[in-house]
Amino acid sequence: MNAIIIIDKNKIFKIEKEPFETEENAYIRGWFIIKNYSNIKNYDELVSKSIIYLNENKNNMKYY
Repeated sequence: MNAIIIIDKNKIFKIEKEPFETEENAYIRGWFIIKNYSNIKNYDELVSKSIIYLNENKNNMKYY
């Protein structure tokens, strides 16, 4: 499956998975996207920030 589906507050969100991304990582990123959608309207920027969020919190990577 190339996407995940998340239902939140009676809305359905379809989030495309990144290549080689696990289901767990896709859901972590998906919830980040849903929670921050109202703050960041540019979807490409939001996806980039979700990947950074995942890497910083799950893989202990640092971005400078």
